Amino acid sequence: MRISPRDLEAVRLVAENGSLTATARLMHVSQPAISQRLAGLQDRLGSELFLRRHGRMVATPVARRLAAAAVSMDRVMQHALDDVREIAEQRRQQLRVTTQCYTCYRWLSFVIRDLLRSHPELVVDVIPEAIEDAQSAVERDEVDIAIVSRVTEPPPGHVVELFRDELFAVMRDDHRFAGRSYLTPANFADEPLILYTGARHAFIDDVLTPAGVEPRRLRQVRMTEAIVELARAGQGIAVLAGWVLNDQVSDAGLARVRIGRGGYRRRWHALINQHCNDELATAFVERVRRNSESFRHDGWRRLLEEN
Repeated sequence: MRISPRDLEAVRLVAENGSLTATARLMHVSQPAISQRLAGLQDRLGSELFLRRHGRMVATPVARRLAAAAVSMDRVMQHALDDVREIAEQRRQQLRVTTQCYTCYRWLSFVIRDLLRSHPELVVDVIPEAIEDAQSAVERDEVDIAIVSRVTEPPPGHVVELFRDELFAVMRDDHRFAGRSYLTPANFADEPLILYTGARHAFIDDVLTPAGVEPRRLRQVRMTEAIVELARAGQGIAVLAGWVLNDQVSDAGLARVRIGRGGYRRRWHALINQHCNDELATAFVERVRRNSESFRHDGWRRLLEEN
């Protein structure tokens, strides 16, 4: 047996007003429509709902129980709507962000600082556990914006380019390649290679694999400072972004060499959840772009701290 919310509403209004005419007016239908609805409901229930007494519709115990159910349902729906409004309001005041690489945290704090200056009521949640598959986290609505350097295929929502950076080969300053103007893929064949994400690094896919080159040994190190120090100690060649190197306290003992005659560059993008607040997404993107203009300078962190 099915009893619709409209059935319950009709029973409640008749019980409260004692009138089919008043109920029809409140439900914006004709009186015959109300009569037919109640007659159909009575047939399904096998029980009378109302009795006529002195020109009024008087509820039976069955009708009173259904009317109480209608009141309870209205209360539940109102609570649900209140919750939905609260969730929607919270969503408008919250921005969940992740990155594809922990190195981005070196400058992300400055972006958040600038964003909060113009949106002091905003809550920015950084979701580090989404780093392993940032794009999927956007698609699953676990984050609002993911900062990535590679987009496998366009996800639902928007993809916006943020900035470009150049990756360098970083090695001990007395390494045999340290004085070169650039390295070719073949130069990496006999060298230990230190990469943040190991074999999943874009450098492998974009530079070495197309050239048919495999490094002699691949070491994955998930800490930028450790990568730098291993390269400084002569433990292999690291591949790092120029802005990462420009943020080092000291580059003593290190050499950076371009990868390829024209350099190896990558593009950073923002993957924006289709449900993300457009104003917040635009503000975030603008601040990433603005801060990234400082990355080409040595000591860019100091420049951003002074702004």
